[in-house]
Amino acid sequence: MLVNFKVKNFKSYKDLKEFSMEATKLKNLKESNTFDMNNMSLLKSAVIYGANASGKSSLLDAIKGMKSIIKNSILVKKSQYNSKAFVFNVETENKETFFEIEFIIDDIIYRYGFTIAVDATILQEWLFQKKLQVKARESRLFKRIGQNIEFGTFFKEGKAFTDIEKEFLFLSMVANFDKNGVISKKILNWFSKLTIVSNIKSDEFLAHSFEKLENEPLKKKILNFIKGADIGIYDITKKQVSFEELKKDNPNIENLPSFIIEDMKKKGLLSVETKHMQYTHDNTYNGLKILDLSSESDGTQKLLALSAPIIEALSDGRVLIIDELDNSLHTELLKAIVMLFNSEETNPNNAQLIFTTHDTNLLNQKFFRRDQIWFTEKDIYGATDLYSLVEYGKGKTRDDLELAKNYLKGKFGAIPHIALNYEVD
Repeated sequence: MLVNFKVKNFKSYKDLKEFSMEATKLKNLKESNTFDMNNMSLLKSAVIYGANASGKSSLLDAIKGMKSIIKNSILVKKSQYNSKAFVFNVETENKETFFEIEFIIDDIIYRYGFTIAVDATILQEWLFQKKLQVKARESRLFKRIGQNIEFGTFFKEGKAFTDIEKEFLFLSMVANFDKNGVISKKILNWFSKLTIVSNIKSDEFLAHSFEKLENEPLKKKILNFIKGADIGIYDITKKQVSFEELKKDNPNIENLPSFIIEDMKKKGLLSVETKHMQYTHDNTYNGLKILDLSSESDGTQKLLALSAPIIEALSDGRVLIIDELDNSLHTELLKAIVMLFNSEETNPNNAQLIFTTHDTNLLNQKFFRRDQIWFTEKDIYGATDLYSLVEYGKGKTRDDLELAKNYLKGKFGAIPHIALNYEVD
């Protein structure tokens, strides 16, 4: 479970900003939208609003960037690291980027972070832990400054890797190469299950959802999910199309590069089809009509792409982060997806959903608590401010305040100030 994330000097995040999934003392929707872990209360979902280019996607990119550095630290050459420091200020464009994240594994809160220079040098790295108990104290597992590593009492792994390359993360080294690296492997596994996707670029993870159709129990869940969306699909099938079949419908296929053609001849091409009920002129059932996926609407294709990440998150208690969740999806469908996470019945493992949207129909205190609603706003110098509705106005936002109407009026900030000019010749 995610507790919080902090970032500094990344894209539009010039100053240190914190995004938190820790629930406040608000009483509304506590039973449905929060869950308790010993002495801590966490949120099941959170939504982020803001004008275009205000920093919504950049926050998600920061989390994704941290995950990518951890995953690729020992694999990628430093020349391939692309610094994303805040470039609109001379003091920050060549400074290091700061990442820190707190999360829970097996009733222990881990706080892990690092600073990385523009040339990919790891300047500092740290890992702390604290038991989920009242008055528990945080203890250091390791702390690194430059290439010098100090070990805490409870961290018995990684002692052989003190002579570490300056571009490598110590945590990644231990997790990958120390057979006794129990804690490090747990943390790396947590990051591997952290799912971050963009609903604008759903093609990037569409294949992942289709792969899950080979798993019958998961296929059943995906199909139930799709049927519940009321988009008319009765079944989804996946099949391999041979090169000869492809050539019949696509005579120009032989113009492709030879290595692609050879691969197609060996493996064919994966095809996904949907089945819909078909009726006669008097509405008598006439069997199933098979359609190629390309015949489905953009919204249907995006929903199919999202199906596996959503179901995996709910099944395994994962953290799922989606940029522009509302893209091509109806408001009621968007609400239904959020309710899957906010329901104890459909989310027994306390999965967490974090997403960005422009759909103000969700801005309702009967649907979201104020600590679940976040805003991003850029100042005149190009830097992003990040704040939750519960922070706004120091508690002056009433429980019965109409959020959508007041947000669009600019009461909470985070809306564009539009003054379009068009000069006619």
